[in-house]
Amino acid sequence: MKKLLMIAAVAVFALNASAADGFKSSKPLDNTYISLQGGVYEPLTGQDILKDARPVIRLSANKFFNTVIGASIWGQAYINNNNFNPDNMYKFYEHSAATGCGNKTIVDGLNVGISGLVNLNNLFAGYAGAPRFFEVVAEAGVGYFHQFGAQKWNASTGQLDDVNSNWRNVAHSTINFALNCNFNINEKWQIGLRPEVQFAENTTHLNSQFAQVQVTAGIAYNLGDVFTPIVPRSQEEIDGLNGQINSLKGQLASKDNEIAAKNKEIEALKKRPAPVEKVRDVTNVISNAATNVFFKIGSAKIADPKDFVNLDAVAAAAIKSGSRVVIMGTADSKTGSAKVNQKLSDARANAAKEYLISKGVAADMITTAGEGGVDTLQPSNLNRRALVELK
Repeated sequence: MKKLLMIAAVAVFALNASAADGFKSSKPLDNTYISLQGGVYEPLTGQDILKDARPVIRLSANKFFNTVIGASIWGQAYINNNNFNPDNMYKFYEHSAATGCGNKTIVDGLNVGISGLVNLNNLFAGYAGAPRFFEVVAEAGVGYFHQFGAQKWNASTGQLDDVNSNWRNVAHSTINFALNCNFNINEKWQIGLRPEVQFAENTTHLNSQFAQVQVTAGIAYNLGDVFTPIVPRSQEEIDGLNGQINSLKGQLASKDNEIAAKNKEIEALKKRPAPVEKVRDVTNVISNAATNVFFKIGSAKIADPKDFVNLDAVAAAAIKSGSRVVIMGTADSKTGSAKVNQKLSDARANAAKEYLISKGVAADMITTAGEGGVDTLQPSNLNRRALVELK
């Protein structure tokens, strides 16, 4: 057994070293197949074809590390139909040759183990960039077999004895050889046919008297993707890409310098004193035949005596010169809604107009308009006004 394991390890190392390269799989579950198969098994020698055949179920997980080498973890359950030839000493099991009864359980044997896989198509013909429709994968491995519910004929007592009390009587290691004939329907699904020979460890040689043969078939599903080609890059292309990378690095460094300079400018501007905003002179005096009438918040009523004096002066000037009078009403945009400010600015212009009419200015010589809310003057309360001008 040890010699066989050493030989297998050397073979796997040599095949892996010579495996085809230029292909990759990026995910852990790429090229990992879960396989479920069913079939029959019987003794390798001395069997009565079909008469000695018994059912078997096989479940395995197969992983390929490159396009040639893989590994498999598997388990096989042997179904008991008591279909042993009583004239044939089937030494893979402990059973009574006199009665032909191997055991008394539904599953009378279980074999679990690990195997190495070699894709023969890819080894000798290379990988074509995708799985071939038909592939042959060689398999060799070791297993651990245990028999359930075994009985053995006791000649001294003339009856069957239960041998499960001695674990060694019903358990042994196995050496397994198989060929997996796989039909790849697509990159996910396979249909497989698998002949196999198993040898028990009862002898130091692979003795056919301690062996069984089985044939199973079933389906397999790939949990990930298949191997994909690695696109080679020419040195010229690599140099070009390196040039682009260096150019981008230079642009990035330049942008960093620009950002640093802008940050310095921002910091310098923050340290400068704020400019003093000049406030327009809007005192209630006649200047260039224009005056302002100011109102309280939310009001369109003229209340300041100075405003009446200034309006009297505008009325006298308009009557004397025959000039038109233009009145623009405004409101403070910081208070009230746009709709309210519009109405308020219209009312303030009309208030100034009504007063001028009362002082003798013809109504058709006066034009009014409401500008709504504004923030032209500082402080903001000065925006609550009516500007009266001669044109």
